[in-house]
Amino acid sequence: MTITLTLPPKIEALLRQRAESTGQDITSIALAVLAFGLSFDESDFFEALEGIQRGLDDFDQGQFSSMEEFVDRQNQKYGLSLKA
Repeated sequence: MTITLTLPPKIEALLRQRAESTGQDITSIALAVLAFGLSFDESDFFEALEGIQRGLDDFDQGQFSSMEEFVDRQNQKYGLSLKA
């Protein structure tokens, strides 16, 4: 079956970037993303999308932490001893 989708330029760029960085074609990446998204039940899917959008918005606004800060917080929260 053939479906034609019109993607926002930002999404297309992300798909192309992922395809290039993994050495896969863009169709394979798009199919994997669709399959992954459809594997969630409906409420989990929309909660995940909202969380991703919040994260992207925070990043665009410069609100993010370094990997070291993230690992430190997880170590404290869960009593781990991971290294970044």
